[in-house]
Amino acid sequence: MKVSNLKGWGLGATLIGTLAFGGCGSMSKEQTWTMSTAEKVPAAVGKVRVANEKDGNTKVKVEVQHLAQADEAFDNASTYVVWLKPQAGEAQNVGVLNIGKDLKGELETKTAFKTFEVIVTAEKDANVMTPSGRSVLDTRIVVPT
Repeated sequence: MKVSNLKGWGLGATLIGTLAFGGCGSMSKEQTWTMSTAEKVPAAVGKVRVANEKDGNTKVKVEVQHLAQADEAFDNASTYVVWLKPQAGEAQNVGVLNIGKDLKGELETKTAFKTFEVIVTAEKDANVMTPSGRSVLDTRIVVPT
């Protein structure tokens, strides 16, 4: 094959690649944040994926691995609760982080916040109104607008 033909393929491949992956632009806006782990659950690994939604909200997905069941790791705890705490304001209970037998769990939610903390706490009840202070995982999120 002549060099001029290779150049033609290179340009064509670039064009095809651009067209094929052009729809993936929204994926590049997703950011992943690593969570800090408490000494009580040193094997736990947590990450938070955030992305701006078309409606102006922020999609938040908390994913954990190697997290022991709450009742096995903490006294008087039956569940893990995920909290979103805005820069100025109180932490809000956004749901339970159910941990399976494989020691993995995830929770997905949306929020209007752009700067906030994600905190996972061990709680005796899923309906608690304020965090107990038994933080298991946490991270601070700043979503670019």
